[in-house]
Amino acid sequence: MRFGFVPPPFGELWGDIRGLLDRAVRRGGNDWANVERSLSDGRAQLWLAVIDKPVAAMVTKKDGATLEVWLAGGAVLSGAVPFLETTLKAARETGATKARIVGRKGWARVLTPYGWRTEGDELVKDLTNG
Repeated sequence: MRFGFVPPPFGELWGDIRGLLDRAVRRGGNDWANVERSLSDGRAQLWLAVIDKPVAAMVTKKDGATLEVWLAGGAVLSGAVPFLETTLKAARETGATKARIVGRKGWARVLTPYGWRTEGDELVKDLTNG
């Protein structure tokens, strides 16, 4: 599985991306117009996991020095650690000192051994220690 940042425009990948993220967009009370604007103007970043075609997608945003996993869909959890580590490495390089995932409590069992901890409805990780 390959993981990486995908800059816009997304072209022929857009159908796969929407399919992977649609449930997260709806569940989070978001709309596709806002997601598309955020991706195209750089306020949000798209990350894909690919095996021949996209199998997981994640959209992140920076809030000051905090990287937020805003949307995630597809086979994210099965490859969560390397997928997230790729994203966190890039976030550290741009000055992020903390990461957060909101509303994905089930991920705690997989991510806790990797430095993530639960704070209320969020999973958080300190990015200042490697």
